Amino acid sequence: MTPSRVELRYAPLPLIGAIAVHYWFVVHGERGECHRWEVWQTANAGGRSFGHVHCDLKSPEDGVGGGPSRLVRIWHGEEARRIAAVLAQPERYPHTRRYRYWPGPNSNSFVAWVLAQAHIDYALHWRGIGRRWRK
Repeated sequence: MTPSRVELRYAPLPLIGAIAVHYWFVVHGERGECHRWEVWQTANAGGRSFGHVHCDLKSPEDGVGGGPSRLVRIWHGEEARRIAAVLAQPERYPHTRRYRYWPGPNSNSFVAWVLAQAHIDYALHWRGIGRRWRK
């Protein structure tokens, strides 16, 4: 799929949304297709799953139980293509078989890893617990 844009979204987590959020990507294709990519605490939970990495487990704009999702960034052009290229190879994520709420790896660790692999400089919010996890 050739991306027309890649969105970065987040939603507050249930009960602890004031201090913790869950990030994910939404890739929009030139032909109208749309896919949500994220790490979820349950492995092989549905959609297209690669351990804890999921494509289309939830609808693109669905929250995660702590409130509505928010759009925080949109990438177009070369940056969108680089992000989509990393997401097209989910098996490369080194923690597909491991998940920990704290300190990571978790959904925010995955988003930070994708951005680093795509050479995109973007700082996730401090509530993105796990964003700095690097083991």
